[in-house]
Amino acid sequence: MKSKYYLLRKRKDELFEDSTWIVKHQMPWYSSGLISLYACGESTFQPGFQQGEYPLGFWSLEYVCEGQYTVIAEKKNIIQVNPEEVLIHYPGVSYQRMNNSDVPMRKKEIMLNNSPMISILCNQSILNGQDVIRCTDPAAVEAYFDRIRDFVSSSNDDGMLERKLPDTVFALFMEIIAQQGKNSIYNSFEVQLKQLDVFSPDLTLKKMAEHFKVGERTLDRWFKKYLNLSPFQYVVAMRMQYALQLLSSNSMQIKNVAEECGYRSTSFFIKEFKKYFNETPRNYRISKTDFDNRDVSLLNGWNRLPKPRKKRRHSLIDKE
Repeated sequence: MKSKYYLLRKRKDELFEDSTWIVKHQMPWYSSGLISLYACGESTFQPGFQQGEYPLGFWSLEYVCEGQYTVIAEKKNIIQVNPEEVLIHYPGVSYQRMNNSDVPMRKKEIMLNNSPMISILCNQSILNGQDVIRCTDPAAVEAYFDRIRDFVSSSNDDGMLERKLPDTVFALFMEIIAQQGKNSIYNSFEVQLKQLDVFSPDLTLKKMAEHFKVGERTLDRWFKKYLNLSPFQYVVAMRMQYALQLLSSNSMQIKNVAEECGYRSTSFFIKEFKKYFNETPRNYRISKTDFDNRDVSLLNGWNRLPKPRKKRRHSLIDKE
């Protein structure tokens, strides 16, 4: 079986094995306004497997079929992923992965080129920037991963692949969002937190308190108890996380990023971003390592370098 648009890469050693279909015509950091599949596949981590820290320049959704494993984001956020859960990797974040259990872990995965549309699906929905999603109907979610793999690996070209893949990936997100809406394992505070629109430009502490149906002082105590943050700090943190994802896409102007994150004033957004990250959005784009990182350019194991190309810095940044 040979795909016209994707190549099959297989790797295997004592603790790791994978089989991945990788798109032939674009690199992982390619950005698009629409949903674009970079790769998909399946892998197995044996007990004792460890993978060093590396940055992702793309989105990744992993469905764990069997076993469990640990992911450490940015050297501090420890994430435990169990069977029938979906892990979302965010672009611009460095991850370490390991299997500390006594049994092999098998997972299915899709990797997506950076797109503002995916950022919106992951942040401005009930997913609300979560890393791990528990499936209430795991068979339905796994079926989408299998369908995407079948489309990619098929040698039959009916001219509809470029339409089928984005539609199926979008349907996968809709399935995950729908199942998350039915999931009732979270407490009342977390449910209300998911429903809070942190990107509304009209959001105030008073409106947040009205949303939670408590007084402002009680709201502040809740946030300190559950998140160790004030309501204001939480909103800013969510907006800044979202801004990093949108800035990782070179298809959005900075003023549009500001608006999408809930800021009416671009200059105020730039000021807040600089206060939070100690650099401007423009400088973040210029210094962003995902576009130039050699490990990423090697496609995390692909044994050939990308073709040299002229640097066009101004195509990746906006004038503030």
